[in-house]
Amino acid sequence: MTGPAHHPAGSLRAHAVRGTTAALVAQGAKFAIYFGVGVVLARLLSPEDFGLFAIAFAVTGFLEFAKDGGMVVPVVQTETLSSEELDTLFWFNAGMGLLVTLIAVAAAPIIARMYGDPRLAAITSALALIFLAGGLATQHVALLRRQMRFTALGCCEVIALSIAAAIAIVAALRGARYWALVIFQLAREVVQTILVIALTRWLPVWPSRWASIGPLVRFGGLMMVFDVIGYFNLKFDNLVVGWFAGPAALGFYDKAYQFLLIPVNQVNAPLSTVVHSTLSRLQREPERYRAYLDRALLLATGLGLPIIAFVYANADAIMRTLFGAQWVPAAPIFRALTPAAACMVVTACVGWIFLSLGRATRQLPWTVFTAAVSVGGFVVGARWGAVGVATALSVTRVALLLPTLWFTCHGTPVSPLSPLSTTMRPLVASGLALVASLAMDTVFSPGAWTLVRNGVVFAAVYQLAWVAMPGGLTLVRENLLLARTLYRNP
Repeated sequence: MTGPAHHPAGSLRAHAVRGTTAALVAQGAKFAIYFGVGVVLARLLSPEDFGLFAIAFAVTGFLEFAKDGGMVVPVVQTETLSSEELDTLFWFNAGMGLLVTLIAVAAAPIIARMYGDPRLAAITSALALIFLAGGLATQHVALLRRQMRFTALGCCEVIALSIAAAIAIVAALRGARYWALVIFQLAREVVQTILVIALTRWLPVWPSRWASIGPLVRFGGLMMVFDVIGYFNLKFDNLVVGWFAGPAALGFYDKAYQFLLIPVNQVNAPLSTVVHSTLSRLQREPERYRAYLDRALLLATGLGLPIIAFVYANADAIMRTLFGAQWVPAAPIFRALTPAAACMVVTACVGWIFLSLGRATRQLPWTVFTAAVSVGGFVVGARWGAVGVATALSVTRVALLLPTLWFTCHGTPVSPLSPLSTTMRPLVASGLALVASLAMDTVFSPGAWTLVRNGVVFAAVYQLAWVAMPGGLTLVRENLLLARTLYRNP
């Protein structure tokens, strides 16, 4: 069905530029929706509601890795893919989705007994249906990414998210409590699955002969291992806080974590989709590979780091103004998580490098090591509650930053110091803007317009600092030129 995924240099660049732009626009819309529904639901639901949902979502997240069998990346990565292979992969993923759904439903009563809350059984069982729907769309999503149809994929995601947000808000207004959060996730997955399948206009058939997908499955299995390890890095802290501090404390922790990292993920997720597809096709051209990687990381850090800095400087005002007084205890957790969030923005390039160069096997031992360090930190920090776990996450991320970059870049076309060099401009600009925002709070008394005032000052100082540093105007001109050429001939 699909032949070699090669593109001439000009065509590849056009696809990459359009894909990056489309993905970022879609993520901007998704961020606005996530932000809006998050604010509304935070005022309609209690921290305990969010905590209960977070426990169940973290548990089902452990099985999330098996939903697609790790088969999206191999399909994007492989140079050729036959119709028989694609059909076989679809039924493989559909079977995996069904299997994981049944496992989650069977585990639901056990989770409820472990945490001493019978409500978790029903919540976990309902969330398990996400795996069934997602397994049906895995190959359709992979096809859209392989064909670099990022605009179409982004539209599907935005539409699904909008519909799910509307349904969840109505449910919350009608007193659904934590079920509104469950309904939001289920509706988003089901609607997105329907839209993606309709958009690709590809319906699988039962293969007359089962294609040999062994190499793809082995690659996918390796991706699943990384996903499992990533779970311990990114989700295990929720289970620790819920276990030691209870659902209410987890509600505060999860709100701080999600609100801080949603902007980061809204930047990293679309870029990762486009960058992996593009770098995979540039792996035999070291100079173009390095240049594209630097530009992508500059974009990621230029958008992500200022968001993190602004949230750090205005955590109390954000909690009180947007979510209400009941969420103010989440502000210290916000601040404790910001170093971890900053490191996550920078280390997004780690996955781009080892996946695009086919170095996943080499990266695995280091990923296991970092996960073990993170889990150990969570357990140690738990004695100081949610703030202690957040602090432990930040300490481990900062301590592992340089070793992770060195291990990842060693033996590649990328220097280990290159990501740090690329990051310095947005890092310095964000730091200066953070200081300016904090200074506003010492000069003026808090009020209804605090966030607006600080936001204007922060944005102005950030932009001026960016331009004032050497080469700043050149970078601005290059980006403007890039924007003007987005939709010229591919």
